[in-house]
Amino acid sequence: MNLKPATDHSLLIFLVGVFLINSPLRQWWSELTLPWYAMYLPWLVIILLVAINQLRQQRGD
Repeated sequence: MNLKPATDHSLLIFLVGVFLINSPLRQWWSELTLPWYAMYLPWLVIILLVAINQLRQQRGD
């Protein structure tokens, strides 16, 4: 039995997104010599986490 409300996971995903997008980590990440698509990887992580969270909520897990 899952006693956590569904918003707990959404709030955690939101906080991870805020950290990835508005942190000093972003400045460091942009100064490295990485491929052009590397700046989009944090967005991909956020999108995947949201999708997984939605699937789990729909299944009732």
